[in-house]
Amino acid sequence: MKKYLLSACAIALLFVSCTETVDVDLNDAPARLVIEASLDWEKGTTGANQTILLSTSTEYFNETRFNPALGATVQVTKQNSGTVFSFADQGNGSYTINDFEPEIGATYVLEVLFDGKTYRAEETLLAVPEIDRVEQSTEGGFDSDAIDVRFYFTDPEGENYYLAKYVATDNPVPTLETRDVEFSEGNELYFQFEPDDDNELQPGDVIDFNLHGISERYYNYMSLLTEQAEGGVGPFQTTPVPLKGNCININDNSDNALGYFRVTELSTTSYTVE
Repeated sequence: MKKYLLSACAIALLFVSCTETVDVDLNDAPARLVIEASLDWEKGTTGANQTILLSTSTEYFNETRFNPALGATVQVTKQNSGTVFSFADQGNGSYTINDFEPEIGATYVLEVLFDGKTYRAEETLLAVPEIDRVEQSTEGGFDSDAIDVRFYFTDPEGENYYLAKYVATDNPVPTLETRDVEFSEGNELYFQFEPDDDNELQPGDVIDFNLHGISERYYNYMSLLTEQAEGGVGPFQTTPVPLKGNCININDNSDNALGYFRVTELSTTSYTVE
């Protein structure tokens, strides 16, 4: 089980202990396409409205946080029917559709044509159980005085992989947690949310909780992301390497896109702390 915060704040720790200005000469790598394609089907909705974000990587000290990739052709094919879903370019790096058709067990193929290169990825839409109930206590966490909240669900048959996402009202940075579950079919399981000491839950706080059913490959990708996020950013730490996603350049596999294409079913609930 992995839990981690995705935050740029940790990067600042690199410079906390530095009192002398050092000029660093970095060799700028060629820009790479970045694909953020999370097609999530929330239970109780049609899942027809979906968005894919495309950008290009920037230089290390470039202040531009999002450099949109414009003019791409983006489509997703549903393999079992051959249906092709074309995403419309909104002119800001987002590509949208309002008639997507999610289906549990169906395999989807993403194809992006950008700057004369074709990128392809494939994922299967997996089911996720309903969230059965929510409980809060001060007994299950590391701090006996702090409030923690548990989200319960019943694990179905087989080996299953989950991604949980928590967002609390007083902290916009999401907490993500992954889990690989086997031999637990029919058992009630839970994810537990207890923020750190600087963001302890208070009565009236609202927690939005999302539970995704994910593939083994995406679980492995997120686990590696976890290791890099938790590996520290001190001056003597190993520099993280770009994560290898599933978006392959079919013309040159040494120039694959960054990011990941996922399709998931999603259970969601909100809870107000008492």
